[in-house]
Amino acid sequence: MKIKLEKYDPKKHDKHLIADLIFRADEEMNSLVYDKEPIEVIVKLLDIGENYFDPSNTHLAINEGEIVGVIVGFPVKQKSEMDKISGKAFAKAMGFFTVLKKMPLFLKMDKIVAGDMDEDGFYIHTISVSPDHQRQGIGTQMIEKFSERYGKLYLHVNTENPQAINFYKKNGFEEKFRGKVKYKGMYLSECLMERSVK
Repeated sequence: MKIKLEKYDPKKHDKHLIADLIFRADEEMNSLVYDKEPIEVIVKLLDIGENYFDPSNTHLAINEGEIVGVIVGFPVKQKSEMDKISGKAFAKAMGFFTVLKKMPLFLKMDKIVAGDMDEDGFYIHTISVSPDHQRQGIGTQMIEKFSERYGKLYLHVNTENPQAINFYKKNGFEEKFRGKVKYKGMYLSECLMERSVK
């Protein structure tokens, strides 16, 4: 199945479908971060713009007019600024008091979503393929297209998802850093992976 990449257009694309795909990228972590109604929060973030899911950062994998995947990313040199403006957008989408309540989690997330990245690299925040279209090479095509366009790629992946880690390794990524914290009696851990320019 061949795909084309298309920038997310709020006037054209189904934001609920895109929010669902973003949520499915890591349901466990996204449920923690985006609170009780994660998909609705992601929909609000798609509406707000100026955050991780801004239309300029969100690309859709399209096959025969159907959205089959999503990839969200931005240059590494913009990551710290993107983290800041996304924090403000979270307050709008979830409400100030919910964000305040989640602040201990967000502070811990900074420790696990860490590791050294080259400034000239590109950071993939989210990559997800529709369940009906998995194992058809769509994720690999998205990675290849972004690698051709941006060169060195980075991403974080939940260490409790060995299937995803193996997928990234098969696609040329190597582990660079593992961060682990304890939160409300459970351990959260993410692995920074890098794909160098070939």
